[in-house]
Amino acid sequence: RADPVLERYRRVCFDKADAGGGAGRPQAALVAPGHPLLAALVDATLERHGDLLARCAVLVDEANRSAEPRVVACLRQTVHDGRTGADGGPVKVAERLLFVRFDADGAAGDAGPAPYLDCRPLRAGEREHAAELARAERFGDSLEDRARAFAAAELAPRCLREARERLLPEIDKVEAAVRERLRREIAYLQRRALELEAEERAAGAPRLNSANLRSQSEELEARLESRLAELRRRRDLTAAPPEICGAALVVPAARLAAAEELPAADLAEAPDADARAAAEAAAMRAVMDRERALGHDPRDVSAEDRGYDIESRAAGTGRLRFVEVKGRRADARAVTITRNEMLAAWNARGAYILALVPLESGFTHAPIYLPDPARIFGAEPGFAEVSRAISVEEIRRAAEKT
Repeated sequence: RADPVLERYRRVCFDKADAGGGAGRPQAALVAPGHPLLAALVDATLERHGDLLARCAVLVDEANRSAEPRVVACLRQTVHDGRTGADGGPVKVAERLLFVRFDADGAAGDAGPAPYLDCRPLRAGEREHAAELARAERFGDSLEDRARAFAAAELAPRCLREARERLLPEIDKVEAAVRERLRREIAYLQRRALELEAEERAAGAPRLNSANLRSQSEELEARLESRLAELRRRRDLTAAPPEICGAALVVPAARLAAAEELPAADLAEAPDADARAAAEAAAMRAVMDRERALGHDPRDVSAEDRGYDIESRAAGTGRLRFVEVKGRRADARAVTITRNEMLAAWNARGAYILALVPLESGFTHAPIYLPDPARIFGAEPGFAEVSRAISVEEIRRAAEKT
């Protein structure tokens, strides 16, 4: 069955020369959220392949952040206000995806805002081994129910709080403007009605003009009450129950027979989990101390997988600094930057800092700060690229020039 909307857009091109209109070619349109072509494409995709989201995919974690496979469940969280939409349901004012992680022992935790960015799909030679791992792992029953329960208890309140912090100040501004404008108009009409009423009594004329003004004033008062009632409904924010969208089994690359060996010089990705944990802890302490010495207020967010490890509020200005910490042996030649970290650095240019902490025989050297590290990352990562090695020497040179 042909979709009438898709029939109107038989061709989507990415060549500027073919999209400029004229010479019989249609004028180009920006395909963005709200565009009918994008809406039709999303609807058609969900209709034909929506069931694929409910099947458990298999992803590979090349950073080996866990020694055992884990399950990541994706849930959709929406926030509604007290208004009623055209469909008879509540009006949706915010929506986001939540990710819940289940470790091999069944413990649940927050998987961060986009845990899939640092994972890659299975390669052809890994499928059989991954299937064996999937059959052998036991994460317990009712993962969907447990994921919904964890998201509702731990993650949904944060989404609701963020929606309130974003929307309530805007509603307050609208209410203040509505009150000021309508009350000013009401006061003007009431004052003019009194003046006309006095003139009409003096002239002995019918009180038509003053009555009209009083009627308009009453209509504005009713309109004010209606707008204030609507704003009260907009303030009535509630979080809907989270809905399961999909899930993935995340397998450490080290558990796959066909996985590539990681560089031995990269301490943070060394196979020794204890050495890796010790290096990360020492580097985090050094950078946290450095931030406090600068007068900032740092907070450790490394467990939330945001694409950076420390969120530091700058002294004086109150602006946030996002610091990614890399602890490496003093003789390390490269630093591995994950896709998530690269995207975070590109999205927060001017506020993102890469902190390299050289480690040697248990001694922690002073952190090397590189502001705006995205300038040395090169091109944006490809679709299947999950990490990139950056030369330590290049980081040092760029930091010296800052």
